[in-house]
Amino acid sequence: MNLKQLQYFSVLAEELHFRRAAEKLNITQSPLSIAIQNLEQELGAKLFHRNQRSVQLTEVGRRLYDHAQGLISRLEHCEQDIRAIVNGKAGQLRIAFTAASSLLSPFPKLISAFQKKFPEIDVQLQSMTTVQQISALSEGTIDIGLLRRPRQSIPAEISTRRLATDRLVVALPSGHPLTSKSVVAIPELAKEKFIFFPRKMGIGIYDQFIKLCGKWGFAPDIVQEAEEATTIVGLVAAGLGVAVVPGGLRYIQIPNLEFRHIADEDAITELLLAFRTGEANLKVQQLVHLAQQAFSTEAGEGIGAEI
Repeated sequence: MNLKQLQYFSVLAEELHFRRAAEKLNITQSPLSIAIQNLEQELGAKLFHRNQRSVQLTEVGRRLYDHAQGLISRLEHCEQDIRAIVNGKAGQLRIAFTAASSLLSPFPKLISAFQKKFPEIDVQLQSMTTVQQISALSEGTIDIGLLRRPRQSIPAEISTRRLATDRLVVALPSGHPLTSKSVVAIPELAKEKFIFFPRKMGIGIYDQFIKLCGKWGFAPDIVQEAEEATTIVGLVAAGLGVAVVPGGLRYIQIPNLEFRHIADEDAITELLLAFRTGEANLKVQQLVHLAQQAFSTEAGEGIGAEI
């Protein structure tokens, strides 16, 4: 028994007339008759009472028709569902992001716009560090990542699109002498105790921070390390030190925490969108397109390329 046999049988069961059924199926009567005969032989039972005047379903035929309707309906739904996934209109899209990047205003707008445009796609979001995202992309456990440029070169199997340049800021506990300034120069941080990301995380901001300090003749005194950006600013708020972090974190509302811009043109970090090279997944391509639109729109509204 195959799908074509069931389709032929179902149409004949509805029409109860070989010529009309054949016309509806866009075939001649001969292949229809042969298909029904073969189906009856396979099942070992007559499906129709037929004579020169009429065609009627047998008891077995009526029961098969009930089953056939459900099977055909499920198969048609299956085909539609698969086609929707292939066409990028359904299925699942797994998106990872760094904590600071999710705080940038274009990010929630991007997710909202994508879900409105593709409501049948199940969007799964999870926070990951940059290095974790690169590993997850290589392993195929996420589809797309919003990350910072890493210390090491990005593997060839992963492609990136630059979305924005995020300025670095200094996080300070309220009452710190530097909070009296609107902008802080790197040399003014020389004697501070820092809370920072561990070098083993492999994010580019680590080397960048060391280089910024080195440019002004000092090595930062890092007294505490934490992998999560939100943990770092929380420790700053507790008065354990200061931190240089991506600008997106300035939107966090934590008591006893303030942010100031850094007066150095090199105090920037790139925000990238990453996905597997040669990705044929239309959902990924659609998100990349919307992301570029979302971040360029923010630039057009006066934020500029530096978010």
